Amino acid sequence: MAYIIELMSLGEDLYPILEASTARLNAVQAEFQFRLLPIEQRHEGLLFTRQKYFTEEIWKFLRDQKQKFGGNRPYIIAFVNAPLRSPAADNIFGSHKGEEGLATATIHEFSKYVKEDKRYCCYYLVRYSLSFVNPLIKAHEDPKRSACYFHFKRLKKEIRLSMDSGMICDACQEKLGHPEPNSAAKHLSISEKAALKEMRDVVSGSYKSAIIMKGGGVKGLAFASALVELKQYFYFDRHVGTSAGAIAAVLLAGGYSAEELVDTLRKKDFRQFMDAPLWKVPFNLLLKLGCYPGDHFETWIRECLEEKILKQSEIEMADLNTAVIYACREGPGAIVFDSMIRRKETGAAFATRCSMSIPVFFMPKMIENRRVFDGGIRNNFPLARFLVDYPKKPFIALYLGTRDTGRKHWFPKELLNIVVDGEERSIVDTHRDNVVVIDTTPVGTTDFNMSEEEKDFLLKVGKAAALEFLDRRKIDDGPDPQVVKEARIQAEAARQEAERARSLRKRLTWRRRRIFLLFFCLFLGVLIVAWRLIR
Repeated sequence: MAYIIELMSLGEDLYPILEASTARLNAVQAEFQFRLLPIEQRHEGLLFTRQKYFTEEIWKFLRDQKQKFGGNRPYIIAFVNAPLRSPAADNIFGSHKGEEGLATATIHEFSKYVKEDKRYCCYYLVRYSLSFVNPLIKAHEDPKRSACYFHFKRLKKEIRLSMDSGMICDACQEKLGHPEPNSAAKHLSISEKAALKEMRDVVSGSYKSAIIMKGGGVKGLAFASALVELKQYFYFDRHVGTSAGAIAAVLLAGGYSAEELVDTLRKKDFRQFMDAPLWKVPFNLLLKLGCYPGDHFETWIRECLEEKILKQSEIEMADLNTAVIYACREGPGAIVFDSMIRRKETGAAFATRCSMSIPVFFMPKMIENRRVFDGGIRNNFPLARFLVDYPKKPFIALYLGTRDTGRKHWFPKELLNIVVDGEERSIVDTHRDNVVVIDTTPVGTTDFNMSEEEKDFLLKVGKAAALEFLDRRKIDDGPDPQVVKEARIQAEAARQEAERARSLRKRLTWRRRRIFLLFFCLFLGVLIVAWRLIR
């Protein structure tokens, strides 16, 4: 039976922070379930205001609350935002009465030692869960074991040691694993031990997450540089994407590092994906519903994977390190290629090509006698779909998009935005703490003839967006604010350079078109004159 641990806020409404913190821990395990106090029972706690809290006062208040509201509530942790003292120490961050199922912690001035408020709260939730399991374990002050969760944090900076390491020393592990018989200590099951380890991994940042990447054609180059920054702080064991995101997901799951992804995509001439002569394009579009066959793209993905995965037969989705990519077809639902479950026997290059079947641009592939189109039509930003399939998996998402300015667009573009974007922006807002937003304007989805300036811009804007995300999350030991500022300045300078390059290219293109039109008209005029002379 799960440990049900209630959280109460005293003197100030800390419930939003506590709710976000509990969500992180509840998502990775089920043995310790953290719940906020019911709304109708919060009033007295919020009125329990003190300039400085004394633990003995808090214990009395919590006992009274348990008595008043009744029910089965064996464990309560109270959080305050003011100085906290106990009979033994005048300045503490937390204390517990484990044998009674009571604990308290303060977030007052925590930022002197830890940046992330939610991570800090998670630490104390785990710390007192351990004391609820075995209240007989006493805090120790052995400097050699200062990183242990049970070490008395006389020096507040030592909290970071425990948070970062997730360590429980051998002596305390022994007491947890072999509690005294007939005592208040509980005997942990295998699943409970695993749950405690998973929660400590969440606090330390070593718990593995999914990386989810939106579709966006050539703009996906920005993912690579963003991942170079993110991988320094997050561990990804599941790679999820649509279209451009599927390319990055498959290559990463195939063994490419973020740096190798940057190098591979930077060197690639995306114009090679337009693998049909100009004269043949209208016939392909009319007869095969796409301008280009996309064979070069599929071959390129296959060759990239063959550099990392040694296999004589075709490399299948099952050969990848947990990748999930999406395509779509007529009828309900998306087509999911999951290296662990659905269509895992499908060739990885073929699956990626299906996800990258940009309508009109590429010819659709066929699966089960049905045409398959770009996953971006239904799941361009596959976060919502992924959360349905894996509701408890922690994630970081990369989103290619601009802020909604309310500007009017060309009518066809408005329709395209409705079809492709759908409810993406609301999903981004709902999960903004876990989404990196990358504004790739002015580069478009099918700008396969990108200039080097535009490639450079995409890499710089991806890096800047990731650094801003890390700075916003207040990651401990995260990027220096000056580094973040410089990255944004460089990205905006590169954006301006890319816009100049595009403007110049457009002028040259229109000039060539005018010259071509002039010569065509002259040629047509000569033909007309010749025809009349012949008559």
